[in-house]
Amino acid sequence: MKWRKLLMSGGAAVGAAAAYNHVAQRDVGPLQNLLGGKEGTFRWRGNDVAYTVRGAGAPVLLVHSIHAAAWSYEWRSNVDALARAHTVYTIDLLGFGRSDRPATKYSSGLYLALLSDFARQVVRAPCALVASSLTAAYAIVLASRDAARFPALVLVEPVGIARLSSDPTAVRDFARIAVDTPVLGTAVFNGLVSRRSIRSFLEASYFDDKRVDDAMLAVYYAAAHQPGAKHAPAAFVAGQLNVDVRDALRRLVQPAMLVWGEQAKAAPVEEMRSFLALKSDFEPAIFSPCGDLPHDERPDEFNEATTAFLARAAERAQPART
Repeated sequence: MKWRKLLMSGGAAVGAAAAYNHVAQRDVGPLQNLLGGKEGTFRWRGNDVAYTVRGAGAPVLLVHSIHAAAWSYEWRSNVDALARAHTVYTIDLLGFGRSDRPATKYSSGLYLALLSDFARQVVRAPCALVASSLTAAYAIVLASRDAARFPALVLVEPVGIARLSSDPTAVRDFARIAVDTPVLGTAVFNGLVSRRSIRSFLEASYFDDKRVDDAMLAVYYAAAHQPGAKHAPAAFVAGQLNVDVRDALRRLVQPAMLVWGEQAKAAPVEEMRSFLALKSDFEPAIFSPCGDLPHDERPDEFNEATTAFLARAAERAQPART
């Protein structure tokens, strides 16, 4: 009798979870390209990786940050301005945005390989990397391995020294497995990416939280509720996307700019010191008042600073090529 009650209650829980998942994903359609430009698809390891390209000039690759609702929409305030002087590529990493979201083993190594292959096979020319948070750490590693292919870096509040640098733990891996379970795990994930949770996350990311409106919330909510949306964030929660950048920083030889919001909360501006201690010739750019998304909260200043920095980097590289 006890086992029967347990099974019945368990079945009710699964049924409730399935109903919740249906409601959470109701009226959520496929993501559309909201950045404009020419759309492209990079076939990589049996999956489709979405990207856009526009402009003319020295190539620049914009790589979005990693969180449950992440995708290239993050660069909506930057692509047009940067494309006035550059060929600008944006990419939706595997597991995010308009790219495929397979239930595969996500890791930092997978994303390093994806970005390296994309630069070699799609961009097919030396390109500057502009990346945010964890993907800025990936940019550091890639650039340390191949300075010729990645001649300049713009790093928005990178991690990999104090935060998001450690190897995954058993507790974190259990969390990944729990989220990856088909019905109950999906319900847990949908609870984490509810409209209220996403709004709270976004408002904490801006100094001026009034920038978060219903339109922005709807876009990020849709991104977090695509089929397969839970798989890559589950690996992130488990620490399997982390990377330690200390050795890579010591090997960097190309010009790089550090960008920070002075009022950032998730990545306090004091963390900049750790990066400057390992690479003293970073060009710092601190925007104020500004939170954790300086490229979106202060786009005019960011676009101007980035364009000017990339021009100086190109001038410095020209005598060496000559």
